[in-house]
Amino acid sequence: MEYTKPLAQLIEFFQKFPGIGPKSAQRMAFHLLKMPLGDVERFSSVLVDAKKNIHYCSVCFNMSASNPCEICSDSRRDKSVICVVAETKDLIAIEKTREYKGLYHVLQGTLSPLDGIGVEDIRIKELLTRVADENVIEIILALSPSVEGEATSLYLRSEEHTSELQ
Repeated sequence: MEYTKPLAQLIEFFQKFPGIGPKSAQRMAFHLLKMPLGDVERFSSVLVDAKKNIHYCSVCFNMSASNPCEICSDSRRDKSVICVVAETKDLIAIEKTREYKGLYHVLQGTLSPLDGIGVEDIRIKELLTRVADENVIEIILALSPSVEGEATSLYLRSEEHTSELQ
């Protein structure tokens, strides 16, 4: 027996999320359908609100509802240090430690030639511009030790960028 069309569409949509397979998508769909209508409407409203109001900071490319973001706007931050991360989730993990007091630069990904992600597809050019225009003394590369993270770190440390990053 096949699912009714609206349920099949809901399951299909949940499967578009990373890491969500058919069984997880089914569980999520059935859970959503068991929720009171008011909760589903609130969930829908929160989704639309997030999509409309969360943008990338024009300075560091962190996701934020303000521009520049809260971190870039914080006068207590050490503007001479930039921590380079791949994604906003990495920035949040570092912020949770409450130890780092500098600024960030979110690359919005890592280099992955096999996936067709090159230098022009992530925010490397913007990082180099920031470093050239601002009084940056230190750059911390906080990228994953994965093949893609290492490739990105290697590219940023390469000879042609070493002078720009110092």
